[in-house]
Amino acid sequence: MSEEISIEHHGETITASYTVFEDTLHVYLPDGSTRVTELRGLDSESSARMHLKMYVKRS
Repeated sequence: MSEEISIEHHGETITASYTVFEDTLHVYLPDGSTRVTELRGLDSESSARMHLKMYVKRS
């Protein structure tokens, strides 16, 4: 099942979806790229949000 997260940046809402398979987080970013992280006890939503924030910083 896919979840979504959004952040505001310069008045624009940027959204990414993410899924968790076993202990692996897959974040699907707006440009079509994917980031993968082993959670090892980390919160999946917080981890996905960090990937989205880093994406926005690099854009």
